[in-house]
Amino acid sequence: MRRRQSVSGQRDSRAVSDVLAFILVFAIILSSVTLLSMTGFQAMQDYQEAEQLQNADRAMEALAVNFNDVIRYDGIEQRYGELALREGTVSTGDSGTTLNISIDGDRINETDPDLFADYGGDANATVNLGEFMYTSEGDRIAYEGGGLMRGHESESWSLVSKRPQLRCGDETAVISLVRVSADDRSIQSSEGLGFTMSVENRSSKVYNNTDKVNISVEESAYDDAWKSTLESGDWGESDTGVCAVGDGSGSGRVVVTLVEVDVEY
Repeated sequence: MRRRQSVSGQRDSRAVSDVLAFILVFAIILSSVTLLSMTGFQAMQDYQEAEQLQNADRAMEALAVNFNDVIRYDGIEQRYGELALREGTVSTGDSGTTLNISIDGDRINETDPDLFADYGGDANATVNLGEFMYTSEGDRIAYEGGGLMRGHESESWSLVSKRPQLRCGDETAVISLVRVSADDRSIQSSEGLGFTMSVENRSSKVYNNTDKVNISVEESAYDDAWKSTLESGDWGESDTGVCAVGDGSGSGRVVVTLVEVDVEY
């Protein structure tokens, strides 16, 4: 009788231990699955957002290359391109980064009828590049002056994805800019959208017998990107780019082109 009670007690203890072990293992497995599902879902979401932004960057670059034909070729007055928004937002406007361009200390005056007829030191002689921007989850990709700038609406950093056409050479400096002059509007969509860029005004002028040309960024949401643009283009390490042309005796040349466009969609 005593033996039976002892065996029975051992079996009961062993059964309780098995149940506790099962509960413990099940709890560990359940916790692991929950943790992996949460972190995995977040990782997948982060990857999806990064991939979406990367695709948007590539699409905007292709669009910029297409649109920049209006700078490269005088005979092209219109360009069309498409962009898959994927719940992103595209916005346009006539207010964006403003640049001051001066040659031998005198500012080029954008307000004259042909935009570059005179550069007589007017304090309002700035070039406003306007706005054509794609935004998704706070990340921004902006077409500025013919280049692409990236940033975030709640952070101060910015970088350049595609440089505007600013070239500083030993004898000649070339400044070619696109100025977006479009209505203030925006649209959000999950589908693709077509954009038509049309030339409204085109002006180009050659300034001979020059020594230097300056480009200063007066106001921009992409200060770091413009600084990097000027540095990588041999305009100096500053928000004010300086290009010395010629031998310092007035033998240099500066070619400035401004194409004013409208963007419809």
